[in-house]
Amino acid sequence: MFLTAIFTLALLLRQHTFTPDETAEGGRLFQSNCASCHGSAGDQVPGVALMSGKFRRASTDDEVARIIRNGIPGTAMQSFNFTEQQAAMVVAYLRSVAGTTTASSDMPALGDTSRGKAILEGKGQCLSCHRVGENGSRVGPDLTSIGAPRPAAVFFGPPPPAPTPAAIVQQLLHSLLDPDSEVAPANRTYRTVLKDGTTITGRLLNLDTFTIQLFDSKERLMTLQRSDVRDFALLKSPMPSYRDKLTPQELSDLLAYLVSLK
Repeated sequence: MFLTAIFTLALLLRQHTFTPDETAEGGRLFQSNCASCHGSAGDQVPGVALMSGKFRRASTDDEVARIIRNGIPGTAMQSFNFTEQQAAMVVAYLRSVAGTTTASSDMPALGDTSRGKAILEGKGQCLSCHRVGENGSRVGPDLTSIGAPRPAAVFFGPPPPAPTPAAIVQQLLHSLLDPDSEVAPANRTYRTVLKDGTTITGRLLNLDTFTIQLFDSKERLMTLQRSDVRDFALLKSPMPSYRDKLTPQELSDLLAYLVSLK
């Protein structure tokens, strides 16, 4: 019976052409069930970039769907009570995003990726907060797949096309020049002051009736009782603007490297 189910799911993925409505439903399932850990762009788990079309533990669509339904024992990847069709639609959504980023005629000419990597690791001091692969800090967003397409978190009907490479460059440039203008909810920084005067700053992971969970500036997972909290406030982004810190050529080199990370 188990083998029959696997075979049926494989047929669904290999032979079924998903309609726009089915793909959109896969997107809604992803955003409502998976984004809490993976993020709306599928890149919040270090080393995992779901929107890139490349998967660390799966080489085929049916293997991805099986992981969605069964989880990965010994990891934080839980199983989901999806039907075979629902799991297939989630995979179709991921593939639709990965497959809609194509070359763009308005793609700006960028600098040198090797120089950009040196800037990220040196003058830019990006690894003091961010991480690329196994290097850097986990305090800020993981940049390992920052160049991958990032779909809209909320949509109605068929999912919108993924941003073009030129649009990705513009998004990254905007983040470098004006980092506080648009911060994803998962990346917002909060300050918590306890009744004993202790101050804890970090990214908010969870907030419920009784507790606050933060990933603090020392890379610690902190669970605080709300009854012990005196003040809780949203802060401006700790990321500095590089408008006056890097030359235009250095910005172009850094963008070239960031776009290459997928």
